[in-house]
Amino acid sequence: MVKVKGGIYKPSFEEIEKVVFDIEVCKYPVTKKMWLDIMGEISLETERNNEPAENITWWKALEFCNKLSEKYGLEPVYDLSKSKQGILAIRELKGKTIKTVDPKMANFKSTEGFRLPTEIEWEWFARGGQVAIEQGTFDYKYSGSDNIDEVAWYYENSGAKNKEGRTQNVGLKEANQLGLYDCSGNVWEWCYDMPDDESIEDGIVYRKLKGGAWISNLELCQNFFCTSENAIFEDVDIGFRIVRTIH
Repeated sequence: MVKVKGGIYKPSFEEIEKVVFDIEVCKYPVTKKMWLDIMGEISLETERNNEPAENITWWKALEFCNKLSEKYGLEPVYDLSKSKQGILAIRELKGKTIKTVDPKMANFKSTEGFRLPTEIEWEWFARGGQVAIEQGTFDYKYSGSDNIDEVAWYYENSGAKNKEGRTQNVGLKEANQLGLYDCSGNVWEWCYDMPDDESIEDGIVYRKLKGGAWISNLELCQNFFCTSENAIFEDVDIGFRIVRTIH
């Protein structure tokens, strides 16, 4: 985990500035080895342990976060007791008391365990945070560079162009200004947020994805691009990265 100082900035998808508090961010997307260590199973072959875990639904990512929190003696962030019904609650710490709140009202500054980043947090650390602002590099197109080949696995260099593409080991490209790897390309990363223009119909919940993947073109790998998928959707180009609030 890398400590990322918070700050104030205007996200690409907002009209006003937003505050980001201090968080820890995993240097890499969650790898197959990390997934196996915590979950004990994976959906694809396991000999490539340093590749990002993929074929992960949003709900399974939350389950991973809770189990990892429990391993390190931290209060889990997510109440998944009704996850089979598509219902989520957030567990906030109020002193030594746990308060369960509606996801739309959640204050992640009051949580302790590992969790998915919000889109505001994701864009902050992918763009390099306060370090990049001070360097004058906060507006790079991709995480850590304007040259995608320096920092990302994508359609042109992953083998996808020749129909031989796949995820690549994490950390082989250059890190961004904060020392974070693979925010652009390799696998899409789930965020906590629900798209603003999506409604819940017939129990279907959509959640945001950022960063692009090994099969994506240049545009999809830009820091500003966002898409969404059904929270129960899984695919060979979807993974996630974990964060934790610093107290």
